[in-house]
Amino acid sequence: MTVHFTYDSKDLAKAYDEISNSQFKNGTLLVEKLAVKPGQSILDIGSGTGRLGRHIGEIIGDTGSFLGIDPLEERVKIANDKNQQANAAYKIGVAEDLGFIPDSSIDIIYLNAVFHWVVDKEKALQEIYRVLKPGGKAGFATGARELNSITGLNRITNSVLSEGLYKQAVNFADSIQNLHGLTTTNLVQLLANNGLKVRDVQIKEVERKYRSAQEITRFIEASSFGNYLNHVPDTLRSQAKVDIEAELDKHRSGDGSIKFSNYTIFAIAQKSLSSAA
Repeated sequence: MTVHFTYDSKDLAKAYDEISNSQFKNGTLLVEKLAVKPGQSILDIGSGTGRLGRHIGEIIGDTGSFLGIDPLEERVKIANDKNQQANAAYKIGVAEDLGFIPDSSIDIIYLNAVFHWVVDKEKALQEIYRVLKPGGKAGFATGARELNSITGLNRITNSVLSEGLYKQAVNFADSIQNLHGLTTTNLVQLLANNGLKVRDVQIKEVERKYRSAQEITRFIEASSFGNYLNHVPDTLRSQAKVDIEAELDKHRSGDGSIKFSNYTIFAIAQKSLSSAA
C-alpha cells in the first residue's frame, strides 16, 4: 500500500489550513532550532497551505527568499492565494525531484510533518544535499515510529480495528504509519548515509487537545490528505470511523475536551563546509 496524493480535495485542504495548529507549533519550534535569520534562502518541502511559510517570511525579511513546494495542488492554491510576500513562491513539487533548483544554492531546508510521507527517502536526501549550500542546514520534524504503540490515539484506533468485523480484515502492517514512519535511529542513519551531519536530535512529547472525536478524525483525514484508514477495506471504512469516534468519545476530560499526546522527532543536520562531506 502506498501514499495517494490524488485523494486530497478542496475540502480537506481547507480543513487542514484551519485545524493544523499542532503541526504549525511544531514547525515554529523546528524553525527556532534551525536559527533562521534575515536574508537567508529557505526551501520548505511539503509546504502545505503556506502557514509556516508566512511565518518564515516575517523572519527572513525582504532580503531573504522563500520557496515552498508541495505535491497537493489544492494546498498550493491556498498558499498562493494567501501569499502577500514578493520574495516568496509556492509551486507543485516533490522532495525527490529538486532539479529546478541549482546546486549549493539554499541556506536552509526543512520538512515539517512531511518526511514520513516521502516514499524514496534516499533520493530526497540526495537532492537536499545537492541543493544545500556548504554549511547549510536541514531540519526535520516527524513522528517517532518506535513510540507509536504507546500513544493513546494509535492505541485506541488499533484496539477497535483488532476486534469484531475488523479482526480478520485489517492488516496493521499496511497502515500508513507503519509503512512510511521512521524511528529515530532510522532517521539518523539516513541522514548520515547521505552526507548530512546530525547536529541535534530530540524526541518531544506534544499534547493535542480536541473538542470532539469528529475533530480528531477530521484532523487525521486532512493531515493525511485522504489516506486515513486506507488499510481498512472500503466496505468497512465508514463503520470503522464511526466505531473509532465512539471509542474516542469515552476519553473526554473534565472540561469536555479530548487530549492525546504524540511523540515527534526534531532533527537538525548540516552539510559539510568542504566539498567532501
